[in-house]
Amino acid sequence: MRKGLVQRFDRWRARQSPASAYFIQLVLDEVVPLFEAAGFQRHEDYAGNNPQSVGASTIALQRRSGALWPTVEIQFHANNPHFLGVYFSLLPELCYRQGVTPIPRQDANVVEGPFTFMLCKGGRKNYDCNFGYQWFSLTPRRRLRQETRELALRVPWLLQTLDAGIPNDWLAQPRPAQVGKYARILFNWADGKHAQPAKSGSISERR
Repeated sequence: MRKGLVQRFDRWRARQSPASAYFIQLVLDEVVPLFEAAGFQRHEDYAGNNPQSVGASTIALQRRSGALWPTVEIQFHANNPHFLGVYFSLLPELCYRQGVTPIPRQDANVVEGPFTFMLCKGGRKNYDCNFGYQWFSLTPRRRLRQETRELALRVPWLLQTLDAGIPNDWLAQPRPAQVGKYARILFNWADGKHAQPAKSGSISERR
């Protein structure tokens, strides 16, 4: 029997060097609980537990309630886990794989919903949406602690955004554009055949 996503992540984490495992543990200890306190869970069957849809180096957090499911993926670089990206969306009941094939949201990952955003630091610099360090650090543990704090400080804003709904003016921006205080838009259905008419206000899970 195929292991679930949480088990696959734990096996991947166990293979990392002590230096890489340090950052992963910081995120598990200081960032993941912020989502769990808001009702998000790590599901073994996330994205249908399909290795083609979600990699073992991903922490997927989802709140399966409401008309739209708030979904967040914390993606560590599989071969260099000193940095990560955070992707988020709100998944409707029907999602689309590669923008074409309809799939139920239980089988969907964060980029198979109507739009996908990336959490950023808000500095509008190169690698602004990466947390950690990509190449080298003279003080790696101190840098990773600082980067984890930077990420944790932005989680309340992200949770508030997912609760309030995605503003429609965000979806009108060209890709990849900085939107809001700490986000960058990566994709929306208006780019493809499944575009839906915009409504005033925002797209929210609580309808």
